[in-house]
Amino acid sequence: MSGRGHRNAALLVDATVWRDRVIGDVRGEGRAAARAQEVSVDLVIAVAELIAAYMAAGESLVSRTDLKLSGYRSGYWISARQEQRLVRYLEARGHIERTDDRDLIRPVA
Repeated sequence: MSGRGHRNAALLVDATVWRDRVIGDVRGEGRAAARAQEVSVDLVIAVAELIAAYMAAGESLVSRTDLKLSGYRSGYWISARQEQRLVRYLEARGHIERTDDRDLIRPVA
């Protein structure tokens, strides 16, 4: 396997571990926190899958605009307020961090 192949495999493993951690959290201890933030478990899972896809592709930043599109593709219409609550939930649970650019978030490994 080439160096690039190893890198791609490592990115995929990291993305899968991150996604599974977020989904496990929202299905377990984080469920009450999601409910308190008025964030759907299904929405958190859909967004975790989107962010993991970015991570697997080697992207370290994700646009908050894409979070809305993820929800739309999953059958949800996400308002700006829902997107803010979702970001607050993911940040409070330690899954993402905000960047200096207000429109971008960074997954926390």
